[in-house]
Amino acid sequence: METHIQDQATVPLLNTEMNARDKGHLQEAAHRLLAHGSILRERSAERNLYDWAIEHQGWLEEWAQLLGMKLLVQRDERIIMVLPEYGALTKKLKRDETLVGLALWFDFDIEVRENAAHDVFFTVRMFNEQFRSKFPTLQPLSASRMKEIFRTFSKLNIIEMEWADDFSDSVIQILPTLRFIIPFPEIEEWHRMADRFNGEDEDVAISETEAPIQVDSTSDLPESPAADSDSADDDLPLSGI
Repeated sequence: METHIQDQATVPLLNTEMNARDKGHLQEAAHRLLAHGSILRERSAERNLYDWAIEHQGWLEEWAQLLGMKLLVQRDERIIMVLPEYGALTKKLKRDETLVGLALWFDFDIEVRENAAHDVFFTVRMFNEQFRSKFPTLQPLSASRMKEIFRTFSKLNIIEMEWADDFSDSVIQILPTLRFIIPFPEIEEWHRMADRFNGEDEDVAISETEAPIQVDSTSDLPESPAADSDSADDDLPLSGI
């Protein structure tokens, strides 16, 4: 019995004859999924890694399962994502980050569902105008804070940014990963969530408290010192990032 236990302990965790090349690809895929939440084939730098991951999907599924995550493959959109399956792997967004996430979700949903868009782009100026129309009772975000949030969301593969000298002319591309990261089943649920914010005191700064949305803590989301406060009482899990 003791010999059997010792033999079992020497068996590799991923019990397969994996060559050095595959180990390197698995390591790169794991690092990218943990840091950014997804692999996108549309990016030339990730194309070969995506193709390898599709070919070896079973290995990635086993790795994700060990970490308490689910591997999600969207072949039509050529996206591979990991989604946490346990609350301990999530971390709350700040209140202003939640509002920006809600606004991005709505803009993406309208463009895809009503206008049949494949790629969704907005300038920061357009996004700000629509943001204010969605949350008219709340104070607008400063340009510096908005830029910080966009950088965070870019890191998490929610959006891609094309930065311009004039920040308001910068272009936001909303990535299809967003609809899996913020899984509203229908637009009515979005409106119920948005109404909670619009019903609050207009003098309250929107970065003052944490919001009832969570993100994947494996992505090491940076905290904003100005936004530190108590957590909201109820949580809406953000399934990806």
